[in-house]
Amino acid sequence: MKRPLVIIITATLILIISFFIYTGTPIFINNYSKIKVFCGELTGPALKILSKPAVGIKYIFNTYINLIDAKKENYALKKKIDELQLENQKIPELEHENRRLKTILKLTESNPGASVIARVIGEDLKNWFKCIIIDKGRDLGIKEKMPVITPKGIVGQVVEVNKWHSKVMVINDTNSSVDVNIEGRDTRGIIEGTGHTVLKLKYITKNDEVEVGDRLVTSGKDTIYPKGVPTGIIIAIDKSKAGIFYDIDVMPYNNYKRLEEVIVLKKR
Repeated sequence: MKRPLVIIITATLILIISFFIYTGTPIFINNYSKIKVFCGELTGPALKILSKPAVGIKYIFNTYINLIDAKKENYALKKKIDELQLENQKIPELEHENRRLKTILKLTESNPGASVIARVIGEDLKNWFKCIIIDKGRDLGIKEKMPVITPKGIVGQVVEVNKWHSKVMVINDTNSSVDVNIEGRDTRGIIEGTGHTVLKLKYITKNDEVEVGDRLVTSGKDTIYPKGVPTGIIIAIDKSKAGIFYDIDVMPYNNYKRLEEVIVLKKR
């Protein structure tokens, strides 16, 4: 009921004001400026109050946009930090890989013609030994007990040779043993095959310095493998075992089931 009344009064006022303006009534014309100021003073506070919600909405919207931009920037920065940390973690491994490749390069380049690159063409399943078969043999000067390696490290030794092919006993075999040093430590032991992927490091006493993550290289004292060739990395140490020696597990650098090419080092 009130709403129609307000509309009627408003319409009436508009008609009256329009009439005064149109007829040029002196009292209205003379006081027009005063009326304009009065109306401005009357409606100003109302307009200010009405504008506040719009200003508030604009502020909230801008704040929301800024928060979204900040979140995106933080995500990008976090991703960059994670990438840099990952790269930093790779540096020690790359340095070790570089040293390893230099060792192999030195072995193959110091004596030109003293090495033969061969392709792995099979695996001997009938032999007592765990062996791989390579496509090079007696014709290229390969003989028994020659060490076989890859750029990663030791594979094993030649145990049988014919005119065209050779068999290589891998270090995982139970008949295999390699004299090694722990890199960076004055500790020496023997790596023995277990018939499985993991090897055993033997004869490390409980007085010796050894830790998980230590890397092993050949000592050169077994008359088979030259000194300094990477062999494997220590992955577990049982220090509670009875006796004077630790029980140590080693993961070899090479997986003989995935080999494609190897290097046969000829004896000097």
